Amino acid sequence: MKHLSRRRAIELCIELWAWLAKTGKRKEEWPEWDKWDDCYGDRAKNDCWFCHYENQQHLRYDPCCNKEGEICYYCPFSKHFKFDCIRKGSFYRNWCRARTRKTRKKYAKLFLKQIKEIK
Repeated sequence: MKHLSRRRAIELCIELWAWLAKTGKRKEEWPEWDKWDDCYGDRAKNDCWFCHYENQQHLRYDPCCNKEGEICYYCPFSKHFKFDCIRKGSFYRNWCRARTRKTRKKYAKLFLKQIKEIK
C-alpha cells in the first residue's frame, strides 16, 4: 500500500468534497473510491482521506500509543483549525446529520471551503 502524503490527502479531500458539494450525495457513493483502493487500500479509513493520513502517521511515528485526546493529532484539518471535524456544530458533523441533498450540498460547500484553507 502506498504512503499517503499530507499534500495528497488534502488534494483528495478537495476532490471528494467538491463532488459532494456538487451532488449532495454521501461519501460512500463517490465513484472514485475504486480508483484509489489499489493505491491506498481499504477505501481510506472511514471514507476520509484525513483519517487515512492520520492513521498512517500514527502507525509510522507512535504505533504503540493511542493516547486519549490525540486521536486526530496528525490530521491536517485538526492541526489547522485546532479542533476536530466531528465537534458539535462543525460543518462536517452538520453534513453527516443532514437529511436532504440540498442541506448536504450546503454543508459540503462550507466544509470544502475549510479544507481549501488548509492548503
